Amino acid sequence: MDAEHNEARQRIRLVSKRFSIVCVWLMVGSLVAIGAYWLVVSPETLSRQWLSGMVSVQSLTPVLRGVGLGLTLIAALPMLSGLNHLRRLFLLYAEGTMFGELNVQALRGLGRCLILFSIVQMLFTPAMALALSAGNPPGERLLSVGVTVGMLEAALVGGLLLVIAWVMNEARKIDEEQQLTV
Repeated sequence: MDAEHNEARQRIRLVSKRFSIVCVWLMVGSLVAIGAYWLVVSPETLSRQWLSGMVSVQSLTPVLRGVGLGLTLIAALPMLSGLNHLRRLFLLYAEGTMFGELNVQALRGLGRCLILFSIVQMLFTPAMALALSAGNPPGERLLSVGVTVGMLEAALVGGLLLVIAWVMNEARKIDEEQQLTV
């Protein structure tokens, strides 16, 4: 049984190390993709995507591209932070730490990031619509507000992770108390 247990732990370590690398690549790739998008996006694409085709982006100046890039980067911060918490959790698993205080902190951080992500996404849509249509003449400006299922799912999963982190932390405390009891 010990050989089987050690083999399982080795597989967990290997897979966790690989997933920590995937998290880094996702963070870097997200930043590159965001930058590339704002470098090449057309006014027509922005009008369809953010303004529902109701009004159009009159011109896509470098300032407007910069504002769009800035808003998108701000909106991406919770996702990037969540990936970093996930990376830290996988690195702990790769080191063989399964239920430590740092594991709980990483899981709790991931849960909070998911909740924050859903809130930021709710604010991002109207901010982007306002920014893109602000240069339009009166009557062709738009404020778009919406909540998607994805936003609600992120908040729900984030809340579930917070509860799981809470339970893990309590179990960790009980285990520490039992180890100190002689």
